[in-house]
Amino acid sequence: MLANTLIFVLATAASGQPPPPVTLTLDTGTQAPADPVTACAARRLKPFVGPYGVQQAWPVMASPPAGLHHTMGTPLSDTGMIADGYQQFLHVDTAARAVYVVEQGGFAGTFKVYGPLPLPQCAPGADDGEQPASPR
Repeated sequence: MLANTLIFVLATAASGQPPPPVTLTLDTGTQAPADPVTACAARRLKPFVGPYGVQQAWPVMASPPAGLHHTMGTPLSDTGMIADGYQQFLHVDTAARAVYVVEQGGFAGTFKVYGPLPLPQCAPGADDGEQPASPR
């Protein structure tokens, strides 16, 4: 494919016409949560996570709840441009009104579960501009 592209660019340059515009679409693989409870929790917790890890003193579970090792959850962040960065995933247990944040990454491939955190509450129709509160 590169050879075809290179020939096209050379042919265009030889004809004196400017090359066609190029667009690039990146698919990060993240999707907005389907249900409003998970969307609310993700919006509230996202400012506290990132490629450098969780930036809050959340409780760390010694033994994560069953099933958290085998499901991805809702992505909160990715590793970014950090070679040994972390990514976090959100798990919401509406029955227990609890939230878990699973963090994995680093060169050693660590796996850590934060929680249970209280389920955040968002007002109906709350916009993304509100200041997030740190769950306690």
